[in-house]
Amino acid sequence: MRRGAMLIGGLAVLTALWAPSMVEGLVLLPTGTFEIVPGDSSVVFRVPDNRGGFSGRTTQVTGRVAVEARGEGEEYVARVDAGIASGAITTGGGIRDAAMRSTFLETGRYPRISFTGEVTARPGLGIHPFPATVRGSLTIRDVTRAIEFPAVVTALARDYLADGTATVRMADYGIPYPRAFIFVARDPVTVTLHLRAHQP
Repeated sequence: MRRGAMLIGGLAVLTALWAPSMVEGLVLLPTGTFEIVPGDSSVVFRVPDNRGGFSGRTTQVTGRVAVEARGEGEEYVARVDAGIASGAITTGGGIRDAAMRSTFLETGRYPRISFTGEVTARPGLGIHPFPATVRGSLTIRDVTRAIEFPAVVTALARDYLADGTATVRMADYGIPYPRAFIFVARDPVTVTLHLRAHQP
């Protein structure tokens, strides 16, 4: 009996640590300032070409997310300031990486790819992953364009996990299409994001 009581008590503590709380049927998500965790976050892009395409990725994602509740917890808005070091992106090919950094992303002149904007969501009554909308500005090679895409967010007690997919056009940012022999890349580029933001 005592062991059962201890087990129930332990489960209650874990629930309090890992799940958002609820008051009067509304989910109360964590608010405040969260730091994006490099290594636990990633950005992957897929570039199509006439021979199957290629991918690149980085886990060196940094930034800050400030979350606030509106309308007594019915809607949540997160202000995001995030980015990656453009030179940290790798494609698995040394020659291609060198060309990407020197010619296409010009990482010496433009060392950071950045996003600023907002994520809005109405989580509803559940604590399961919920849909969100991301709107903001993406800056690549000192060119800034508006961007909007859907995401799925999971809220924990001191963390947010977010996954989303966006499309980006190289031509919009003045990036020349990569070419190598018979390989010719083209738009659009598909960007897949996985972010973990933690509240210290």
